[in-house]
Amino acid sequence: MVPLLVTLALLAAVAFLIHKYLTWHYDTFKKLGIAGPEPKIWRGNLSGKQHIAYDYDDIYNKYKQKHQIVGMFVSRDPQFLILDPKLAHEVLVTNFKSFRDNLGSKFLYDREVDTVAALNPFFNVGEEWKTKRSDVMSGLTQHKLTSAYPIWKTCTQKLGKLLKAETVKGSSIIETKNLLLRYTSNILGEFLWGIETKTLESLDEPNPYLEVAQRNMFQVFQGFMSYFKCIPFPWYRRFTNYRIFTAESDQLFSQFTKDAYALRERDASKKNQADFLNYVRQLQEKKNLTHNEVVGYLATVFVDGFDTAATVAFHTLFYLTHHPEYQEKLRKEILSNLEADGHINYQALSLLPYLDQCVHETLRMISPLTFTSRICTEPTELVLDDGRRIPIEKGQVATVPVFSYLHDPEYFEEPMEFKPERFENVDISELTKRGIFLPFGDGPRICLGRHLGVLQVKTAIVEVLKNYRLKVCDKTPPIAKLESQTLIVGVDGDLLFEYERL
Repeated sequence: MVPLLVTLALLAAVAFLIHKYLTWHYDTFKKLGIAGPEPKIWRGNLSGKQHIAYDYDDIYNKYKQKHQIVGMFVSRDPQFLILDPKLAHEVLVTNFKSFRDNLGSKFLYDREVDTVAALNPFFNVGEEWKTKRSDVMSGLTQHKLTSAYPIWKTCTQKLGKLLKAETVKGSSIIETKNLLLRYTSNILGEFLWGIETKTLESLDEPNPYLEVAQRNMFQVFQGFMSYFKCIPFPWYRRFTNYRIFTAESDQLFSQFTKDAYALRERDASKKNQADFLNYVRQLQEKKNLTHNEVVGYLATVFVDGFDTAATVAFHTLFYLTHHPEYQEKLRKEILSNLEADGHINYQALSLLPYLDQCVHETLRMISPLTFTSRICTEPTELVLDDGRRIPIEKGQVATVPVFSYLHDPEYFEEPMEFKPERFENVDISELTKRGIFLPFGDGPRICLGRHLGVLQVKTAIVEVLKNYRLKVCDKTPPIAKLESQTLIVGVDGDLLFEYERL
């Protein structure tokens, strides 16, 4: 009997200690007099039943009328949820020095193992982040992209040729997610490594480059999720073998880079080609970069430009298919700006107002960035409208619910409706300064691949709509609540449209 009582007492003590450990921070916001939902043990305020953007949105809608900031928990970790876009602008821009680091820097568990991901500025902090971001950004300026635009023209020609071949077969029902993932992977293969990926030769044939790209993006998502799953016991990640990039991806990125360098050495005509590879080669000579650093920079742009750009592009076509009147209006604008070779030049592409409106509305609807979390890097305060000062200590996290701002009827009337005209004659920079339009974030940590991504989106839309009218078929998903098992909130499953050749 005594041993049983001792065992029960020990189990009770262990249970008490675990409970105390998991709930240790749960009085953080009560001490500060900050409102917020009651956390549940282990999960905190995330339900685990829907996309995390909707969890933030539920809290946002419950408290936004009376509060500018609330306290919430991701498992046992406290976060300040910023409900007022003015405060979001302060966190991301005006008081950036106090919120320099991304929560993403914690997603990497072992930088010695996840060597390629460790070189991505998104996962870096301090001066290392500043240096690496500057290095990558300098190769993605508007000037650099203008010079590299012939690559886009070549890839859109391949896209057009593939669509023509598919529709000639007799079937005009095309799965558009697959189509545009093949398009972005083709562009990035050319722009980053100078290689022909052959992803636009067929929609049905397996392609090893595309398969690796898709597996890599799935692994990135799993790596992010592993961080959240292991918050209660972070040491457990040591045994899960979770990485941001797989070892296979690291090896392939490295081999792509070696092969690309060898090809450039053999082909003198490409040594001065305007692409990111030659930019990085010059940077390597200037700064004595290691092979791994070069691979890291190339992989950074690939991750930024592959899945995100394709997702925005096929969602734009998804909404335009459901709204043929918008599709026709955009097609007229496109056709009236085509040059003799059937393309739109780089400068003109940025001056198509209705194309801009459609892309901005898609960015608002699905938002590549559903939330952004910043780590406080030096003690600071956020001042509320009533004069209250909310102290935020070094190491604490402030989260900006980007998706919620973009779907708030106070800022965007009928937010669940796709209405490109809402951006007519609107200064996007002003919306960004107000903190209500942040699909790429804002401030010094704004998405470094946004210009590259938008260029891919626009060229894909132009190539499709100048030759085809997209129609809803019986397999086209309806416009409904967006949900996804990826980082971006979007339409799950295949996107099948009928392509009618003009």
